[in-house]
Amino acid sequence: MSYAENNKRNLIMFLGLGISLLGVALYDPLGFLFTGMGLAVIAAGLSCMFAGYIYLNESEKINKAVDRFERK
Repeated sequence: MSYAENNKRNLIMFLGLGISLLGVALYDPLGFLFTGMGLAVIAAGLSCMFAGYIYLNESEKINKAVDRFERK
């Protein structure tokens, strides 16, 4: 995982947090919309982060499989 990918995930979560806090600050029907959108963006950032930890070595496995196939 590169430094840029990690920062992109953090950016997504902080963007969601900002949108959510904007919704809390507005506190009207439009505020509820912003709060919901913010929570959805936070969930997307967390899922990207979770998937990044699960599939961290996936590219190495694929490269090894391709190398073994090319040797044959």
